[in-house]
Amino acid sequence: MPGGTGAGPLPSLEALGALSREMGSERWRLCSDVAQVVASYLACHPRVARVRYPGLREDALYGRASCELVGGFGPIVCYEDAATGEWHTLDLTDETDARAVIAQLG
Repeated sequence: MPGGTGAGPLPSLEALGALSREMGSERWRLCSDVAQVVASYLACHPRVARVRYPGLREDALYGRASCELVGGFGPIVCYEDAATGEWHTLDLTDETDARAVIAQLG
């Protein structure tokens, strides 16, 4: 399963921009697409209290991210478990299939 347990806050937009340059535009776009699908799924999941992803309109970073990030919003998704209140961070840098990630999340 990708990612692990971590704090809810996302990396800064500056850090995401640096990661974008490091990954290259094609890989960045692919991982961003996977993360967007996973974040949207989690936002509707009954066991998830909150989701942090700059590609979701509800996220506080959405306005800035949509102006500053090119080719997607990045591979990092954070979500809060509704039962425990714990934040989890999914690093989808190496993921290419959103369906596989979602199947692992349940």
